[in-house]
Amino acid sequence: MRAFQAIADNLHFRRAAESLGISQPALSQQLARLEAELGTELVVRTSREVSLTQVGELFLEACARTLAEANRALELVRDAPSGITGRLIIGSLGAGANGPLPRMIQAFRGGFPGLLVELHHFPESAAQERGLLAGTIDVAVVRSIANEQFIESRKIFDEPFVVYLPIDHPLADRAVLDLADLSGEDFVIWPRAIGPAYYDLVIDGCRRAGFTPRIQGYGTSLETQLALVAAGVGVSLQAASNSSISRARIACIPVAPADMMSPLWLAWRRWHRSRLVDRFLEST
Repeated sequence: MRAFQAIADNLHFRRAAESLGISQPALSQQLARLEAELGTELVVRTSREVSLTQVGELFLEACARTLAEANRALELVRDAPSGITGRLIIGSLGAGANGPLPRMIQAFRGGFPGLLVELHHFPESAAQERGLLAGTIDVAVVRSIANEQFIESRKIFDEPFVVYLPIDHPLADRAVLDLADLSGEDFVIWPRAIGPAYYDLVIDGCRRAGFTPRIQGYGTSLETQLALVAAGVGVSLQAASNSSISRARIACIPVAPADMMSPLWLAWRRWHRSRLVDRFLEST
């Protein structure tokens, strides 16, 4: 299974073999044994490309879950001598990590003194959804879920927004801003390839306010976007949870809630989840 996973990840036999630390012929032999055992072809290999068959695509999902569960079992055994009795892996957008998630983790850990928590940052929700389905994360804080057949979710809260702008900006002394107030501004935003849902949220919000934002800068993290704001490149709309992050020479002004709101959801697998996840859901 690990050989097949490596091939699927790389779609290249030499790179897959190198990632496993084995020879290419050995990798080919492992794949052949797996296909013979399953009685079906999983990988199509030509002189020009490597691809998965339709059955291979289906097997990949089950393979990822199985390997994730095996890795988790090994972690439990390795953790035990250190007094760790459980491990909870959480994925979160920055808005969740900077907002409600710390309180949720604190409330849960009180009943589990031997709990080890892993918190992974994700710039967008789709990658977390894939992690939930693969079993590499247990719960996630997301803005939306596409696969509601296999993933359950509940709303944590409806989140307002803020705008970051240079401290000497003419709007920096306002208590609250309407989105329409920003119609003549240059904007700094996430690249859509990194965070499509958030990108579309900002663009759609501005269009509802009567304008299309003029994008003059892209930042791949909140910190890089704030650096561009401080440099005078443009203003940046962010979830209000992120207002706990400050930077010199930048003002943070609330946006009228009627103009822009977005829900945050706590998501988890419908099936094959641990009792630890159930306890976390009960406590939050």
